[in-house]
Amino acid sequence: MRDEQRITLDLPDTDVPAGRTVLLGERMQVRHGGRDLFAGTGVDLTIRGPERIALTGANGAGKSTLLRLINGELQLDGGQIRRSDGRIAYLSQRLDLLDLDRTVAENFAVSAPHRAEAERMNLLARFLFRGDSAHLPVGALSGGERLRATLACVLCAEPAPQLLLLDEPTNNLDLTSADQLEGALSSYRGAFVVVSHDERFLAGIGVDRWLELADGRLSETGAPQV
Repeated sequence: MRDEQRITLDLPDTDVPAGRTVLLGERMQVRHGGRDLFAGTGVDLTIRGPERIALTGANGAGKSTLLRLINGELQLDGGQIRRSDGRIAYLSQRLDLLDLDRTVAENFAVSAPHRAEAERMNLLARFLFRGDSAHLPVGALSGGERLRATLACVLCAEPAPQLLLLDEPTNNLDLTSADQLEGALSSYRGAFVVVSHDERFLAGIGVDRWLELADGRLSETGAPQV
């Protein structure tokens, strides 16, 4: 990509020390239609420090449900979750965090109200919203542009997120937009869990831990052989 199409950032506020436990989930269970989603007594998950985790598994295995449990959007029917004091940010496939009627700049101001306007505009430019494009309503943006706007508001928010959850973030993105997402995530210093089938993208963002959800069980796996 040309330099003007790249996202280059420095996000020190997202830094998470290597020894910090960001999340501890034990025997997590949720029920649908009176049936347990996870096998046995439920699933366990510990996230420490700035781990970069890929969550894989077949469609319908429960990956999105697990992200919603981690985020607290969905309540447990069994087991427990302990979260650190740091903020958790969840980017669903719907990209519905922003107000569609507000401009990119207005949404960003809501996420980072204590930053000076000049600083906010400079940061938006790093996410490739320069000049008039920062003043477009979010509802008028393309899918790739909306993802960039959402990332800007999430990664530069006050307080910065220490755990980022992403559900199939490259779906419906062209290669340029996917590369821009990769650049933004490479600058992020916290922990993340990403659901994706895009092995090229997962390799590019430096995933260092692989989990698979299959038959109701969450297990550690190695990186796929390409």
